[in-house]
Amino acid sequence: MSASANHLPRRYPGLRPFERSQSAVFHGRQDDITRLTNLILRERLVVLFAKSGMGKTSLLQAGCAPEMERQDFVPVFLRTERSDRPILTGIGEMLDKNPQIGGTDNTGLRPGAPQTLWEKMKRLEFDLNGLPATPVLVLDQFEEAFTLSHTDESRRQFFNELADLANETMPESLRANLLEQFEYGHIDVQTMQWWEQQPNVRIVLSIRSDFLHMIDRVSKNIPGILRNRYELLPLDREKARIAIVNPAQEQGQYASPPFLYAPEALDEMLNFLSGHDSENNGSSDKKDEIEAVNLQIICQDVEERIIDYHKEANFQVDSPFYEGKEGLRSSIRNFYQNQLQQFPKALSDRINLKKQQGVNISGLDEHLVTQSPEQLRDTARRLIEESLITPGNRRNSVVDDTLISEYHISPDFLDTLVDKSRLLRKEPRLDDFYYEISHDTLLPAIIESRNARRDKEQSDREKAEYLKQLADEARRREAVEAELIATRRQRKLARTVAATSFLSLLVCLGFAMWFINEYVENARGQLDQAEVYVHNELYNAADRAYDDLIAHPRRCWVLENTKPHKDVCAEYEVVKKFHHAFQVVDNNFTYADSLMLVNHYALALKHYRVAEDSLKAYQQLNAHFSHDTLNNHFRVKPELIEDKAELISTRIVNANQTLIREFKISQREYESFAEARVWGQALRNLRRMKQLLPKHPSDEADLQNALKINELPSTYVQKELAKCEARLRAD
Repeated sequence: MSASANHLPRRYPGLRPFERSQSAVFHGRQDDITRLTNLILRERLVVLFAKSGMGKTSLLQAGCAPEMERQDFVPVFLRTERSDRPILTGIGEMLDKNPQIGGTDNTGLRPGAPQTLWEKMKRLEFDLNGLPATPVLVLDQFEEAFTLSHTDESRRQFFNELADLANETMPESLRANLLEQFEYGHIDVQTMQWWEQQPNVRIVLSIRSDFLHMIDRVSKNIPGILRNRYELLPLDREKARIAIVNPAQEQGQYASPPFLYAPEALDEMLNFLSGHDSENNGSSDKKDEIEAVNLQIICQDVEERIIDYHKEANFQVDSPFYEGKEGLRSSIRNFYQNQLQQFPKALSDRINLKKQQGVNISGLDEHLVTQSPEQLRDTARRLIEESLITPGNRRNSVVDDTLISEYHISPDFLDTLVDKSRLLRKEPRLDDFYYEISHDTLLPAIIESRNARRDKEQSDREKAEYLKQLADEARRREAVEAELIATRRQRKLARTVAATSFLSLLVCLGFAMWFINEYVENARGQLDQAEVYVHNELYNAADRAYDDLIAHPRRCWVLENTKPHKDVCAEYEVVKKFHHAFQVVDNNFTYADSLMLVNHYALALKHYRVAEDSLKAYQQLNAHFSHDTLNNHFRVKPELIEDKAELISTRIVNANQTLIREFKISQREYESFAEARVWGQALRNLRRMKQLLPKHPSDEADLQNALKINELPSTYVQKELAKCEARLRAD
C-alpha cells in the first residue's frame, strides 16, 4: 500500500471508541441502537450503564447519534473531566462552542444576572442542516463527576441545576426573581409565559456499571433518575459475528482493502472470544458473551497484518494468517507490550514520512530518532506507567506541556502513541491537548508491567549496593595483602641482619595479630550486615550475603569459634524460614490486590484473610527467634510487621465494605427483576450474589448484619437460587 494509506482510517479502532465519522463500520449493535435511540427520543432523562469496555461511547457516537439526527435531534457530547474549575463552567463553555448552535433567544434578558443551565438550554437554539433541532445532552463517563477531585460545592451546584433541567422545573431562585419583577411591572405577561415554557431537551447519562450505585447521591434531586435506564450487555455470538465480518467488507477509503474471513477462522475467533476454547468450556455462564474491546483488539491485529503484508482486495483471512489460537491470546494479553515494542519503529517511520513530504523536523525530533529503541521504549513506558496512572491505579489525564517538559519529548512522540500505538487518547480542551490511557482494559497490563519494572529496579539497586560492598572489601584485602608482601620483604632482610632479627620478628607477630583481628572483624561485619538485611526484610540481599559467607568456610569457622559464637549455616536456615513466611504473606496480599482490581471481591477477601493469618505466623516466628525480646532485639523490625498488619486490616475492611455494597446492589436488582417476574435477569443477579459470598465466617456475619436478615447469606442465596430456577422451569 502507498505511504498515504497510513493516514487513512481503520475499519477497527481497537481500544479507541468509534467516532461519529465511523458509523459506517460500527456493526453488531443494531438492536441496542434502535432501542436506546427510541428510549432517548421518548424520555427526557435516560441512564446508559455497562461495564468498562462494553462500548458505551461507541454506541452513542457511531450508533445512536446518526439515528437521532435523522429524527431532528442533535447530540451534544459533554464531559465533567476538568476538575480545575467548577463543573458548570466547563459544561457552559462546551455548549457555547458547539457548532450546531444556530442562535440565541434573547427574550426577557437579565443583564448581569447569573445564567443557570436551565436558562442556557432554554435560550440556545440548535440547528441541523439549516432546520431547528432538539438538543440531546450526552454526559459521557458521568462517573467522573463523582470520582475526580471536584469540590463539594461544584458537585452540589451541578447536580442541582441538572435536576432542574431533568425534572422540568424552573430554578427556585429564578422563579422568585421573575415573580418579583412581574409584580413591579418590569416584565409583561407574554414574557412571563415565555419563561414558563420548559426547555425542549433530552439528557443521557452514560456511566460504568461499577459506579452506578453513586447515582443514588443524585436521587434526592432527581427521584426518577433510574426509571429509564438501559444496560449495554456484551455482544452475543451472532452480533459479534456481524461486528467482525461487516466492517471488513465495507467499501470506502480505508487503510486496508476489503477482505473476508474464512468460516473456520471466524468460528475459531468467536470460540476464543466467548471462552469455548478454555478448559472450562461448557461450565461458564458467560460462554456466549463477548466483550467489544477484546473483539476490536483482535480484529485490529488482523487488519494491521493485512496492511503490513500488502494483501490484495478480498483476501481471505484464515487461522494460520493470525497464528491460530496462540495469536489470538497474544493479541489480548500482550497488546500493551507489543505496542511498546513497535513504538520506536512507528516514531521513526512518522519522522521519515514528514521528511519525505518536505515538512520541517524539529531538533528535538532529530535527537529522538537517534536514540536506541530501548531508550525510546523505556521513555514511553515510564510516561505511561508513572504519569498516566493515579496512586489509586486509575487513569490520569495530563496536559501535553507537562509530559513534554518532564520527559523531554516532542508532540510527534505523543501523537505516535495515539495514532499508531493506540495506547493513548488525545483530547482537545480549549487551547490545550490532554493525554490519557486509551481504555481501562489496558490498566491491568500496564499496572503489572509497572510493578515488575519497579521490582527489577529495586533489585538492581540492592545488587549494586551489594557489589559496592564486595568491591570495598576487595580493596581492603588488596591493602592487607600489599602490607603482607612488605612484611615478608622486611622479614627476608632481617635474616641477614642478626641485630635486627628479633625486632623484625616482633613487628611481624604484631602485624599478624592485627591481620587476624581484622579478618575476624570483617567476617563479623559481613554477618552483621546480613542480619541488618533480615531486620529490614531485604531477604534477597540477605540470601546473597549468607551465600557469600558459606562459600568461605574459614570465615564460618572463625565466626563459630569466636565470641559471640555464631553458626552461619544454622542462622541461614532460620533466615530461610523468615523469607518463606514473608513470601507467603506478600504473595497472598499482592494476589488479593490484583483480584480487587478485576472485581473478584470475595476471593480477594479470602486471600487478604490468608495474608492476615500468615502475618500472625510470621510475627510469632519473629518472637520465637528474637535475639532479646526484653530489649526489643528482634530479627525483623516489629514496626514493619505492625505496618503490614495495619495495611492488611485496612484492605480487609475496604474489601468487606465493597463486597457488601456490590452484594446490596445485586440484591436490589434481583428483587426488582423478581418483582417484575423477569426471572432470567433475576437469575443473573443471584449468580452475581453467589460469586460475592465471602468465605470467612466473620465476613459472612458482617454481610448478614449489613443485610439485616435472620439467616446466613449463603443460605439465603441458595434458597433464592432454587426458587428462581424453579420459576424459570415453570415458565
